[in-house]
Amino acid sequence: RVVLLIDSKLRDLPVAALIDHHLSKLGIECYLQPLESYRSALEAIRPHMIIFNHLTAGHLADYSRRLHKMGVKTAVLINEGILYDKDSLEFNAGRFHRGAHIDEYLCWNEIHGDALAKHLDNNTSRISVVGVPRFDFYTPPWSSKFEPILADRQRPVVLLCTNFQVAAYWEMPRKEAEKSFAGWIDRVPMWENYWEAVEDSHKGRQQLFSFLDHLVQADKYHLILRAHPREDDTIYRQWHQKLAPELRNNVTLDRDSNISSLILACDVEVSCETCTTAIESWIAGKPTIELAFERNSLWFHEEHAAANVLCDNPLRFVDTIDRVLKSTDSTILEQRKQHLKRWCFKNDGAASQRVAEIIADSLKD
Repeated sequence: RVVLLIDSKLRDLPVAALIDHHLSKLGIECYLQPLESYRSALEAIRPHMIIFNHLTAGHLADYSRRLHKMGVKTAVLINEGILYDKDSLEFNAGRFHRGAHIDEYLCWNEIHGDALAKHLDNNTSRISVVGVPRFDFYTPPWSSKFEPILADRQRPVVLLCTNFQVAAYWEMPRKEAEKSFAGWIDRVPMWENYWEAVEDSHKGRQQLFSFLDHLVQADKYHLILRAHPREDDTIYRQWHQKLAPELRNNVTLDRDSNISSLILACDVEVSCETCTTAIESWIAGKPTIELAFERNSLWFHEEHAAANVLCDNPLRFVDTIDRVLKSTDSTILEQRKQHLKRWCFKNDGAASQRVAEIIADSLKD
């Protein structure tokens, strides 16, 4: 029996169900549980393994040692696995929070795996590079499992994904941001100027509306606007309500659909500076545009941007969409290929199966 803890239901539950599917074929009962039930699941299910999304917090590290003493194995299957900044990579790999007992660590890429090898106890922990399980949904047969969105569409579909999850702190008392970022401020250099990062995120969100206005005024596309799951979408709904009715009909605010279904349905994907949705779109074979705002190093990474078509001027936004729909530069396609190989291991639709097989092998004893 295995307990797989779910962080974000919208993002993580579908791929958890796919892992469950593979585990069941290997004779393993998998129980999908909300992250908050990591203690109660022990008593309710009596698992042989619990799979966490991280074991970096002190109380979780203590809990993992307790589980080990009880004979319950622990595994970590990360859900945020691309760390371009070296200091952030070292932090997440355990530089400042050693002591957790981890039997199996399942990571996205070899760069992360190498960093983990420096900080985990190699006598007790097995590190496996598996790729990105949730990216399996962009490869057959799993890509066929999603219902079509806007099946009766008359226009090309532009999917625009926002990424301003800290912008709201700009409008709160500063102590709220200090409390949220306390764990990183003194340990990860790029977070030392966290308030500047908050300000730049807020500025970027304000600038986005000029891009949106030019897009809808062109009256050529159907726009799907997808707010980041950690954003309050009130500001986008207010903008939507102010549009003229004839323009509003060609704008969809989508909060709840699975992101894979939206990416598979669109004709071009637009991300707000560095965002995983662009990487998912590369795998799905979609043209991508990256909107550049303040280019803060927390939100904008040159290596990632090199594989997208950049646009930093609202006046050129529609023309940029027109251009990428016609063709994508071969240099950018090669950049995408190399980026995926470096940061996502294999994109063969089998990452979830690799996870299941590693778990099954770990439970043989």
